Amino acid sequence: MVIQHTAETLRKRQMLSRVWAGVVIAWSVIRTIIIWAALGDYGFNPWIYLGIDLVCSTIDAITTPRMVLRLIDDRYKSAIKWGLASLVAYVIPDIYIFADTRTLPKKVIVILCAVILTMLGLAVMTVVRKVRKGREARAKAHASAVARSRA
Repeated sequence: MVIQHTAETLRKRQMLSRVWAGVVIAWSVIRTIIIWAALGDYGFNPWIYLGIDLVCSTIDAITTPRMVLRLIDDRYKSAIKWGLASLVAYVIPDIYIFADTRTLPKKVIVILCAVILTMLGLAVMTVVRKVRKGREARAKAHASAVARSRA
């Protein structure tokens, strides 16, 4: 079943997707500065990382909102495709950190893995919250439309 959205809903979705893109790309730059400061002594190249992260952030900025919107609209097959693309884009910069740095002390590896897992957990919680909120809004709009059509 294809869900028909109002023009207002579509505009709101587009605006929220653009805000998300801005936040993701800004976070990419901030994250590069933080990682450069923490790993600069271990052979970390911030310029290559920034390039990789900006490309991946751009992909994430496109795929994550699409995944969330597909989940809200109960289009699970499509949501899984967008979610996998988003996950790959999310993980590639972290893989580069381990590949680019020559040797990291165990303590740094543990801290880095903890930060990566914490950020991934936060991202998952944010997606779940947005899906729930979007489904509630969709249900309210549907109930309102049904009530108006009966009146």
